[in-house]
Amino acid sequence: MTTLESPVRNVMLETDRGRFAACRAGSGEPVVLVGGYLGSKEDFAPLLPLLAAAGYAAWAVDHHGQHESPGSDDPSAYTLSAMAQDVLAVIGEVGEGEPAHLVAHCAGAAVAHAAAVALPRAVRSFAPLGSLLTGSEKETAFLTWCADAVAAEGAAGLRNLVDHWVRTDPDRADLMRDRLSTTRTGHLIGFARLLCGPRAGVGELAGSGVPLLFVHGVDDEFTGSPEEYQRAARRFGRDAVAVEGAGHCVQLDRPQETAEALIGFWRAVSADRRRVPAAEGR
Repeated sequence: MTTLESPVRNVMLETDRGRFAACRAGSGEPVVLVGGYLGSKEDFAPLLPLLAAAGYAAWAVDHHGQHESPGSDDPSAYTLSAMAQDVLAVIGEVGEGEPAHLVAHCAGAAVAHAAAVALPRAVRSFAPLGSLLTGSEKETAFLTWCADAVAAEGAAGLRNLVDHWVRTDPDRADLMRDRLSTTRTGHLIGFARLLCGPRAGVGELAGSGVPLLFVHGVDDEFTGSPEEYQRAARRFGRDAVAVEGAGHCVQLDRPQETAEALIGFWRAVSADRRRVPAAEGR
């Protein structure tokens, strides 16, 4: 498995829904970080030591069939409900019965969103990174193309796309090429197709009581404009965090600023929870 710098450790997490490859760091309130389509747990590598230093137990996981997690070659195995239950199983294991803060990048936010809607009490807070949760025509067109390319040619159908990304981010070339070869074709097809289908409504989460914070790069041209993020954030009573100098992968482009936004959010959530009993007692 990929070796990351201390204090991050690689583990194989055993849950009641199977095994998940994970990177973990720190101790304290649990945080589960979920990657997007064509991503992996390594997309959170710069964040993990920062979250650990702030007193959190951070766990970044590969979805079933993604990179180093085992999974099916059958695309029909990857439904939104099944992948959401996987996230809840991870939370149940690492949280030991306590809720976890949930962080998810891009397409992974749709899965995390479904998990939060399915079982709100398991989610202490939710922070989508580079995702408006609703999807867009641009995203749907991209994901449809990916699924069709893999169905026709296997993972090789996405090689030119990954090579293009490598040219813009050569430091991660080995990782991007490696995880394309290790991720199951069933995952590559099934995850893309489920994201083009119905998703949990944002209104369902807004009524669940789960605190939410949108974090995005100012230069992210893939998912939405800063104005769109602010409109979405108002439904949850918090401003979106727009990170200067960051694109779609805000956690990689500006890990320090992303970590600070998350930690500040979680501390505010904890403070809000402490105030509620006192208010009820008066």
